[in-house]
Amino acid sequence: MSIDYSKLQVLLVDDQMLVRSLLIQTLKSMGFHPELIAQASDGTAALRLLQVRPVDLVICDIEMRPMNGLELLKELRCGHTLNAPNLPFLFLSGHSGPVNVVQAIQLHADDFIVKPPTPAEVEKAIRLTMSRPRPLVDPFAYYTAQIDDSGFVGRRFAQAPLESDPAQELELWDVPADALLAKDLFSLSGHLLLPAGSRITAGQLNVLREHHDRYGVSHIAVVPEETSEQ
Repeated sequence: MSIDYSKLQVLLVDDQMLVRSLLIQTLKSMGFHPELIAQASDGTAALRLLQVRPVDLVICDIEMRPMNGLELLKELRCGHTLNAPNLPFLFLSGHSGPVNVVQAIQLHADDFIVKPPTPAEVEKAIRLTMSRPRPLVDPFAYYTAQIDDSGFVGRRFAQAPLESDPAQELELWDVPADALLAKDLFSLSGHLLLPAGSRITAGQLNVLREHHDRYGVSHIAVVPEETSEQ
């Protein structure tokens, strides 16, 4: 399969500028267009970028603060960005211990490149990742991923609304992005998708709408906006 790297938008996430610079040189030698290579120094900055800019590939370090690479991948897989939950995602890290590898696999990372990588290793990982068909990712399946010592990585749910809070039942197509759920959201088969108190993202709404036969969600109970802002 021939890949036109010049048209791909890639995001490099690493807290070391030298590492990002070396990666940029490797990507340019592969044919990536410099103007389509974005950079972020940590997971938080990368998440903000992914929420407003579509990309085709993420190459990310693991050990960063305040948000590390595993947390960033979980946010992506949960549908909390503008990009597709199954976006190609490569880890680049000097921390290749079994715990990190297992956690990366749980979040369906595409590959794990050990620092310092050679240009040939980077090119091979990118070529294999961009050549394989993208798997169908369920963004509602990652919230309970056990991927660190505390048992939870990524955002935690807000406190559920009290039973006395008003609930507004909206048709799926009328639910606004970032609406606060007044009740637990279940699939047609009875699987808990999101608990009450969480906010449903635009990406999650798109998945529910595009795959209605799979989830069977037609109405969602939300807290009216004026109430949720109090």
